[in-house]
Amino acid sequence: MSDQDHILYEFPCHERIRMFLRLELLFRRYEWFCGEDNPFAHHAALSALFDLVDASARSDLKNDLVQELSRLRHALRMKLPHLAPEEREGTEKTLRQTEEALHGINRTLGRSAQYIRENEWLRLVRTRQSLPGGTCEFDLPMLHHWLAQPAAARRAELQAWEDTMTPTRDAIAIVLGMLRSAVQTDGEVTAHGGVHQLPLTGRNVLLARLWLPVGDDLIPEVSANKYMLWIRFSRPDAQRRLHASTEDITFRLALCG
Repeated sequence: MSDQDHILYEFPCHERIRMFLRLELLFRRYEWFCGEDNPFAHHAALSALFDLVDASARSDLKNDLVQELSRLRHALRMKLPHLAPEEREGTEKTLRQTEEALHGINRTLGRSAQYIRENEWLRLVRTRQSLPGGTCEFDLPMLHHWLAQPAAARRAELQAWEDTMTPTRDAIAIVLGMLRSAVQTDGEVTAHGGVHQLPLTGRNVLLARLWLPVGDDLIPEVSANKYMLWIRFSRPDAQRRLHASTEDITFRLALCG
């Protein structure tokens, strides 16, 4: 199954994973805008940066990442002695990356991105961006001047702001990367009448991943608790309003935990 022929949907089954996925998306969005040369892209990068700052402001984020990384480090250390020599290299590399990320998070003082919050110019831009058209050159000549600088100079400053959140970005990448590789169930299933239910009792499922063909207009909706996972499919009409599907739908489902 080619990834180019399918759309991957990921649904968190735990609030902590939901937060990590949101931050991962915001980092990817910010880095994409930073990689462009157009001033409009770098202006949009500032909006993505403010979203990152807000999303990382939770007081429990650091503790959650420390717990996840510590749990992962313990699992890797327990696994390592039982591996064959040819399998040890990859696990040792992951263990080193996990320990480095854990040290980076522990070295983070206070809340993540505190420097960005305290930057007076960024605070001014953020305030003006809350107004429609509030960042016009006559309102914010300093922003207009910044956007007129060479793309490389703007990008260097954007990357420097992101560097203050590098420990958070790296830790989330490791946790989600290992979670996605920890597949408990992976295969084709059928949603009868457009609905699929799966008991989760006794299973530690944290992430559901499902694939649908690119040309199909099916939209999945997933909900879960510690007992059950529900997947419901709908189809949009011309006005993008969703209508529940009643057909039998076969799709690929992977449960990670």
